[in-house]
Amino acid sequence: MSLQPFVHLGASLGGRRRGDRLDLSSDEVHHLRTVLRLKDGAEVTVADGVAASAPAVLVDTALQLTADAVETVRPRPLLAVAQALGKGRKVDDVVRVVTELGVDEITVVAAARSISRLDGAKADRALDRWQAIARAASEQSRRVIRPDVRGPVSTAGAADDAGSLLVAHPGGMPLPTALDELGAVDRLTLAVGPEGGWSDEEIARLVAAGGCLVGLGPTILRTEHAAAAGLAVLGAMLGRWAGHPLLAT
Repeated sequence: MSLQPFVHLGASLGGRRRGDRLDLSSDEVHHLRTVLRLKDGAEVTVADGVAASAPAVLVDTALQLTADAVETVRPRPLLAVAQALGKGRKVDDVVRVVTELGVDEITVVAAARSISRLDGAKADRALDRWQAIARAASEQSRRVIRPDVRGPVSTAGAADDAGSLLVAHPGGMPLPTALDELGAVDRLTLAVGPEGGWSDEEIARLVAAGGCLVGLGPTILRTEHAAAAGLAVLGAMLGRWAGHPLLAT
């Protein structure tokens, strides 16, 4: 038996009750009726991307809830990724995969050795694309809460807002060891550099901000693969793989 379609809407579901009607935007109608090919009466699970989800049925240009909306509690510690810009659209792949793995926040960093440079309107378009990718990946992976995506920001800006910071760098202590030494934290950020890695000046800045240098295994990973590898380890060690805290119930 196939799963019901799982969709994110722009409207909040907080406090919504069975029988409530959610009017859809033209884009949302197109997605449900043209892309997903749903007909009137089709059952879907709808989430607002912030905290709530509910079952619903499609009625004309709206969704009608068939049960009260349920709140999902964001797990702690919050898991974040600070990903340096890579060549081309490598960040697109990072956003997609770490969203599927349960990341809570994604910050794109314009690092010293980043080949791609984004500013002005180009940066705005890139951020819109990354947020759309996070939304689609949240739907695919059936996440109620989708990650916040921001950037590009400077390395210093990322460090100042990182909480407990783990900096991926060859020769750093094993990631599991670093996590054990940190103990209880509320926010944990894994920082991954571009193709050439973090510069010496950036490493010094990140360490001065309280960052701990960590290794991600015995091999050197591509920048677009490193965050996913690290996040999988962190998720397993923090107990996120013991259940499904990000899925609708």
